[in-house]
This record gives sequence, structure tokens and C-alpha cells, in this order.
Amino acid sequence: MRAGTKLFDAMILAVEATEDEVVPDTTIDLGAVVIAIAVVSALIWVAYLLRTGRTAEPSPEETPPNQQPFISDDEMESTRLNRVLGAAVISAAVLAIAMPVYYFSEANRQAEAAEKQNERDIHEGERWYTNFSCVNCHGPVAGGGAAEFIEPRSKLTTAWSAPSLNDVFYRYSDDEVRFWIVYGRDGTPMPASGLEGGGGMTSQEVDQVMAYIRSLQIPQAEVVAEVEGAVNQALSRIDNGALTVTDLINGTATADGQVQAIEDILAAPELFASIDTTPADIRAVFIARETCTPASAALVNTSCSMRNLDTDRDGLADDAERAINELFAHVAQSLDRPDFAIELRTDNAFSMEDAAGNMIPDLEEAESLLRELDTIRLQLNVVQSRQDVFLEAAEAGKEYLEEALAEAAWEVDFDALAAEAFDGDVEAATRAVGLFNSYCARCHTAGYSAGVAFQQEEGSGAWGPSLLDGRSVLQFPSADEHVDFIINGSNLAENYGVNGIGRGWMPGFGQILSRDDILLIVQYERAM
Repeated sequence: MRAGTKLFDAMILAVEATEDEVVPDTTIDLGAVVIAIAVVSALIWVAYLLRTGRTAEPSPEETPPNQQPFISDDEMESTRLNRVLGAAVISAAVLAIAMPVYYFSEANRQAEAAEKQNERDIHEGERWYTNFSCVNCHGPVAGGGAAEFIEPRSKLTTAWSAPSLNDVFYRYSDDEVRFWIVYGRDGTPMPASGLEGGGGMTSQEVDQVMAYIRSLQIPQAEVVAEVEGAVNQALSRIDNGALTVTDLINGTATADGQVQAIEDILAAPELFASIDTTPADIRAVFIARETCTPASAALVNTSCSMRNLDTDRDGLADDAERAINELFAHVAQSLDRPDFAIELRTDNAFSMEDAAGNMIPDLEEAESLLRELDTIRLQLNVVQSRQDVFLEAAEAGKEYLEEALAEAAWEVDFDALAAEAFDGDVEAATRAVGLFNSYCARCHTAGYSAGVAFQQEEGSGAWGPSLLDGRSVLQFPSADEHVDFIINGSNLAENYGVNGIGRGWMPGFGQILSRDDILLIVQYERAM
């Protein structure tokens, strides 16, 4: 059944639905005790009958038991029969009492078993959530995040906005959530994770991930309270759109822009030449007869039998430390990377410290910087050898950003929108745009999740259909049907509007947004 519910008479703020907590019953189950007593008693009785029924091996002169006359009626209808019948009556009475007790306690046992199974599923689901890298994009508590993504129109790398999952069951049904996990969303960073979709999760693992995500669901009141923040953030994105794109072009104090990327590509041949031999020079210091130690030689998979002076016994000879300082100083100057300017001391085995203030062994610091330098050298070599290709792509990306800045597809004329669809109410029109961008644009505006620079015209369509040119009015001649659709979303193979067949992709917002907010979204969509 869909997560959204149809409520037309008031605000759609349903009372949070939480399952009654199952408290494990730590007392001894009466039914189980009674049955155990009955079983033990029966075993004792059978043992008694077997023991008393044994007879000694007959002698040759005796008549075999199967030829002896049976017990007479007088003997049979004595206390012996009464004992057997009494035992049967007692056993029947015990079972008559035990079975109802066992039956009525079965529900608790089943609930406890289900709760334990759910706990196991949650624990396993957390493991799959981490191992399949869901945590990298959606965050450790499923609060949302970002994923590195190459935007297909510009070929630029951007941070794709990954939605929160700690409220996903207020929007989607179980089957719909399972669909997204199994098949992913093609054209976005969301991969297919289920076996049917080409991923690696079994159906059981998918269910366990869903159990883990369900355990992270925040109360509905919190989801509703987040609406205002989401609207304000969406409107702020519009207000700061030009500044954001300008920063992507020119860069900021903490992040390089596309202009700097072009300059780096142009400078790659010179930079590569300046540090081309430096990694080899550092390794030569590690193994040279005059500067090696067994520890430094081991870094390049060789050995050293010399006993060069190592005052601080850090695994680097004193002369090696001085030479390494000079080589890394050259790297720092050539690449304009102050972090390479280290000073390994001959009288201290822990000359440097990390960002947290922890001291780093000199040998470990030298090895770490050498690995980083190897990576930089490799990257510079690739860029300088294919400079024309990288330069063409970088300049095309800069041109794309400049065009995006000029077009400003993210901007909305709130005054004109208010006059057209909201009877001149600018405040209502502004809120409608904020609501649409917060909850609808991800699927109905191309490029929205890639960032403001990559956004196309509002309502241009992406995973969801385009809403431009009166498409909403064509699909839903009645505004009430349109409202109902946003409240409940679509269901697989169910009709909606005029000739619409649901695929289960459209979420329902009836448990998140009020009716008034949904009406604002409908007004905005019908004006596109």
C-alpha cells in the first residue's frame, strides 16, 4: 500500500505510525513447562511398564508366553486396569490444560522470534549498506549527501546531490524502495545493486538493507519540520546561483575553478619536467652506500649492509635526512606545494606531526610523501602527453559554465509567476517554487541534482516527464486529480489522470507536505 494517504479535509500531517515495541518475555513459559512435565511423566510411565512387563527367560519345561492363557477378566478389571485408565485420564487432563496455554503463548513467542530476526537483518543490512558503498553517498545515518559525478552535458565533474533515506518510507512503498535498490537510476550516480539489475546483492541482502534503512527512519514530526528548511535552502540556491557559477569558473580561496584547471593543463609539461627525476633521486638516497640503512633500503625492496650514522635511530641515515629535505624542498617550490617542505631532524625520530597533532615517524613521513609525489608525477605525465585533449575538454567546460551563467536557467520571475497563477501573491508564488525545487525538481527538472550550474529550465523533465507547455493540465484536467496524484504518487500498472499508467516511480508526499503546500505545487506546475 502506498506510503501517502488521501486526506482532503485538513492538513496532511498524519500521526506518526510506530509499531508497538515487542518486549521479550523473560519469564518461564507456563505452557512449555506443563508440556515438559507431561513428556517426562510419560517417559517415566513407559519405562515403568517396560520394566514391570519383563519376564524371565522360560525354561524348556515352561509353557511359552504366547501359548499361555491371557489374564482373566477378574484380574484385568481390578486395580491394574484402574491404574492404567487413571494414568490415561491424568495425561489427557494435562494435555487439555497445556495445549490452550501453549496456544495462547504462541503469539508472544512468534513476536519475539520476529523481533530477533529483524535485529539480525538490521545488523546485516548495516554491513551491506557500508560494503556496497551506499554510505558514501547517502551518509552514515542516511541523511543524504553527495556523489562525485561527471555531468554528461558539460563533461565536468560535479557533486551530485544524493537524497536522504531516513524519510524514504514516508514517500515510497516497500516494493518501490526495493526497485530503486535493485535497478538503481540510470544516468545518475545511483548504481543497480540487486542481482536482477546487474549488481551484487541477493534478494535477501536487499531486504536486509531495507530493514536497516527502515531502522533509521526519523519521526514523521521531524520530516514535516524539515520542510521549511528545505524550502529556504532551495530559494537560497536561486538567490546565489550566479555567485555559485562564477566561483566554478574563477575559483575561490579554497577551491580551484575552471580557469585554474586550464592554467594547470598549460603548465603541466613544465611542472612534469621539474620533478620528473625527483622520485628516482629520493629512492637513490634510500639505497646509496653512503646514505642507506636496512630500513630505508627495504622501502625500495632491496637491502643495505652499510652502517651509516643514524643518530636518532629512525631508519634514515643522517646524511639521507639532509638530502631528502633538499629534494622535497625542490618539489615544494616547483609545484607550489608547501606541504612538501619538510624538515627531518637528525636528532629526532619524530620531526613532523599530522593535522591532529600526532607525531609521525620520519621514515613513515618520507615514504608517504614519496608515494604522493609518484601519483603527482604520473598525473602530470598523462596530462602533458595528452595536453591537447585535456585542454579542449577544459575549455569546453569553461564555455559551458559561461553560457550557463548567461542563461541563468535557475532564475524565476516571481512577480510574473504570481500575476499569472497566484492572483498576484508573490509570497505564495515564491513558496511554491521553493516547494517544487525541494521535492519535485530532482525528477522533473533536468540537471537539478548536479548543481545550479547544470540545471536546465524548471520542469524540463528528467526521470519524471516534462511539465512544460501545459503538460500537467493535459494529464490532469481536474486540479483535484492532480492534488490526489501528488498526495498518493503512482502505483505500478495503475491508471492516473488521462491515459497515464503508473510505474511506481512517482513518490507520494501525503505524509510530508500539508494540503496547502501541495495545492501551491499544483498551481505552479499547472502554470508551466
